[in-house]
Amino acid sequence: MLKILIAEDDVKLLDVFYTTLESEEFCVIKAFNGGIAWEILQANPDIALLICDLAMPEFDGRELISYMKDDALLCKMPILVVSGVLRAREIDYLLKKGVSHFMAKPVNIQEFVDTVKRLIAVPHK
Repeated sequence: MLKILIAEDDVKLLDVFYTTLESEEFCVIKAFNGGIAWEILQANPDIALLICDLAMPEFDGRELISYMKDDALLCKMPILVVSGVLRAREIDYLLKKGVSHFMAKPVNIQEFVDTVKRLIAVPHK
């Protein structure tokens, strides 16, 4: 069972993502901020995908992504950013930094699931 880490401080959205991905038979781990997500990533190098918000307490998604890209074990992990940040310059920067895909909030759940599966190359049910 593939592990997915979701770093999101909006509890309702986190629960929707968690429930949706669990129903797709993924092992889902929750983190309410970037600091917790970083600790989880270091302890679980077998995580297949990070789903990350940008605006979070502790340190934000931008910092988390930078830490990951500087880490030899985590730098190739796919990252799906789900955020309300819609500035084209920032999206372009994140994609150049190594983010695999960007989705704007509010999220279409079917598109979300399809994107997750594509990023970790899981065939659709």
